[in-house]
Amino acid sequence: MKTKQRALLALLAAAVLLGAALWAVIRSNAKAEQSASAAAEGSIPLSSFAAEDLEQIEYTYNGETYTLQYSGGSWLLAQDPAYHLDESACNTMRTALMALNAKRSLTPQAGEDYGLDSPQLTVTVTAAGQSTTLTFGAENPVTGDLYAQKAGDDAIYTVSGNKAACFQLDKAGLFGSFCPTGLTASAITQVAYTLVDGSSVTLNAVSEPTESADSTSSSTYETVWRLASDPTASLAQDKVQSLLSALCTYATAQTTDADLSACGFDAPVFTAAVTSEDGSTVQLAYACGTDGWYLQVEGKPSVYTVDTSTVQALLLTENDLKTQE
Repeated sequence: MKTKQRALLALLAAAVLLGAALWAVIRSNAKAEQSASAAAEGSIPLSSFAAEDLEQIEYTYNGETYTLQYSGGSWLLAQDPAYHLDESACNTMRTALMALNAKRSLTPQAGEDYGLDSPQLTVTVTAAGQSTTLTFGAENPVTGDLYAQKAGDDAIYTVSGNKAACFQLDKAGLFGSFCPTGLTASAITQVAYTLVDGSSVTLNAVSEPTESADSTSSSTYETVWRLASDPTASLAQDKVQSLLSALCTYATAQTTDADLSACGFDAPVFTAAVTSEDGSTVQLAYACGTDGWYLQVEGKPSVYTVDTSTVQALLLTENDLKTQE
């Protein structure tokens, strides 16, 4: 019996030692991974601030300067306040600058400019009233890191290239796609539109009882779309739904100072008054210009670019909407 007890105790001790060794290996690997990650990101601070302290990011890319102002959790393009920014892209820039570290610090060598005389990117971040300017130069062909310099500091630093990648956006790249009409398909109750040939169509959402095999059951209702000019006509409801969806589509680009004539708004192909269940009405116009299809919303100064498929879903006559028998 004692021999068995000693054997069990020995096995238990071996298991404890094995578990301790395994824990040590796991901890060592975790520390190694953390060290490797820190080395990859760098440990020399170039920019550091709290998210709530950020006031502005100004960067120059491909010779164009963009000033992104941050306040109350929202972003604004100072050069064009009406421009709809991609909040996610702006937030990525903020995150990159909140804890931007360099990997190495170099003493500048005579005759070397490190691409900083004609930098590919310059970023100035202002947080809590303090501004930091960083200039990014050439790429190290071996490591892929970028050479960088901090204003007021003579040293040359190397920074992971992915830290600067989020700033490589022109104005079009800063655009955040959204629905400029502000409409929701399920809330629309009437669409009255005119096509380029002068023909007009008015569609109304009507609540009608559904057919039931049980005549004793209480009536239920559904919303169907009808032509104002021919309420009894059977309509292809899928076409109507495609039209409603097109009115709520997202824009792919925005121009706040567009030449309306060049965009084709002298003779729009589709104009509409769209009414929602809250009683509000939105006036829309779609036109074909030199570079594609455009949308203008009454009361907004911008012109928005939309896909061809969006406009095609709108250009329907009354006959197009009727069910073909």
